[in-house]
Amino acid sequence: MRDKESIRRLLSEGRVESLSEEAGSGSQLFRVLISLAFDKEDLVCWRAIEAVGTVAGEMSKVSPDRVRTLVQRLLWMLRDESGNNISSAPEILGEIVRNAPEAFSDIAPILASFHDEEGLRRGVLRGVLRIAEVAPELARQSDYLCREYLQDPDPLVRAYAVFLARALRFTDCLAAIEALASDGNEVRLYLDGSFRTLALGKIARETVILLRQGKNRNGTG
Repeated sequence: MRDKESIRRLLSEGRVESLSEEAGSGSQLFRVLISLAFDKEDLVCWRAIEAVGTVAGEMSKVSPDRVRTLVQRLLWMLRDESGNNISSAPEILGEIVRNAPEAFSDIAPILASFHDEEGLRRGVLRGVLRIAEVAPELARQSDYLCREYLQDPDPLVRAYAVFLARALRFTDCLAAIEALASDGNEVRLYLDGSFRTLALGKIARETVILLRQGKNRNGTG
């Protein structure tokens, strides 16, 4: 297996997919990636989170039990009240389910259940969103997160709630999203391998258009 610095270098270069070739390294590779997933101001952190999911997806094809062990460890970290838990655990779980939705369909609602922990809320909503983008049927039972957090004090949480409603085509909260169209806050997000700063109001306006189009196609608009 590559050493930690070579893995960091790969992540810095954006070569996340190449780490899927290391899936046979198992828990050792997961440990290195998780050790790089602490500083969310660092691009390497987000790419490490993404890489855990990519590697887990490959490994689950031949050794799902090994990935299940990692999932259980991450859930234990979320439940740990000692303060020793990794703050990126919700995002990592989201990536694992995203990359192996059939093997870990049971984890989606468990991940969503941690939403009431303020320190985990951003990660939980992002994790559920990442699942919803590829397997909306697994996240649909968590659509209550959209309604609950569209007016959250944290602009990033509001942004994730809007994106989640978009991914789920959840029109029940269309009016609440319309109310965010004039929200002047900007949010910094990890998207497509890099950081992007987006206006929350623009995210809301674009989502309203998509949701209205969906309603009209279904004959309910």
